[in-house]
Amino acid sequence: MPDDTTRPPDLSASIAHRIRRLDRALVVPPPEGGPNRSVQRSGVLDEAGLPVEEAVTWRGDSPVTVPPALPDGPVDALAGRWLFLGPLFGHFGHFLAESISRLWALDALRGEIDGVLYVPKFQHRVQHVAETYRPFLKALGVDVPMRSLERPTRVERLHVPVQGFGMFGMIEGAPEFRAYMRRHAGRDIAPKGARKIYISRSALPPGRGSILGEARLEAWLEAEGYEVFHPQKHDHATQIAAYKAATHVIAVDCSPLHLLALVGNADQRVGIIARRPGGLGALFARQIRAFTGAQAVAVDALRRNWIEQTAKRPDRMSWGEVDFAQIGAALGEAGLVENGRGWTALDAAQVEAEIARLTPSTRSGLRPYEG
Repeated sequence: MPDDTTRPPDLSASIAHRIRRLDRALVVPPPEGGPNRSVQRSGVLDEAGLPVEEAVTWRGDSPVTVPPALPDGPVDALAGRWLFLGPLFGHFGHFLAESISRLWALDALRGEIDGVLYVPKFQHRVQHVAETYRPFLKALGVDVPMRSLERPTRVERLHVPVQGFGMFGMIEGAPEFRAYMRRHAGRDIAPKGARKIYISRSALPPGRGSILGEARLEAWLEAEGYEVFHPQKHDHATQIAAYKAATHVIAVDCSPLHLLALVGNADQRVGIIARRPGGLGALFARQIRAFTGAQAVAVDALRRNWIEQTAKRPDRMSWGEVDFAQIGAALGEAGLVENGRGWTALDAAQVEAEIARLTPSTRSGLRPYEG
């Protein structure tokens, strides 16, 4: 039988039995002063110094943490009973995709633990990141103390569940993870906000990427009765309230859709517009359908992407050039807009004007990518 550390956990069936209970386990964060690597050497070792496979965190088929080595120097000690939650990401999207993925075990362990433990994704503003997400974790049902460990720590009793959710093949989550979120996510926050919202990226710094001509899309949607919603301008409770209140939601593919999946409902209609290749819109639609049962459609009307001159391919900072006529028709078929067939694509001059507007905010200028 292959070693489970070489592949992500199977989330298609129950994972209720996949909680490892350890005495005197060693929790090892990434090294202090180390860079923010895409794959960090951190996690949990048992009392004998052997890696604990359940502590590995995955992004699809690729690990984002690999077992650490035994630390050279002295280690801290932590008394009590704790639940290991993996790496704490500062990036909101990765926090929602990977940092909450072990919360499913909390209900099973209530009364058996004194708190929950993270290791930082990397050693930068560790406690600031922890304080930022503490209120949000409370809104997800975390009613016990939370700590983010900056130094290797020997823990008296540690519970280590496998990851119950993640990106790509893990996007629909394990049954226990979905059930936990239905019970707890945003439970004590009342719905409040517009019935129709467009989750916008237009107020983000240009370096964060979006679609060309987003202001045109916003104007068309406002004419359809949509409110333009900028999540980064609101605290997490306000975001949750808005997503619970909405009956119709449209967005380009973006991190807030993970939160919508956690707190939304089956009566919603959701449209997701691709801003980059790779099928992320379809992934978000799968997550929303699996978690809430809502009608969610992905619209891929990409003509090409505009990327930094020094970049090799589109990424989260690139700009999508889309066919608005195709988007309007698709959103109309999904019951999200009434007059989408009157939308028109940007012409060459309008694309050129958008690139000229964005170029001063880039490091190296933008070039078209049609691969």
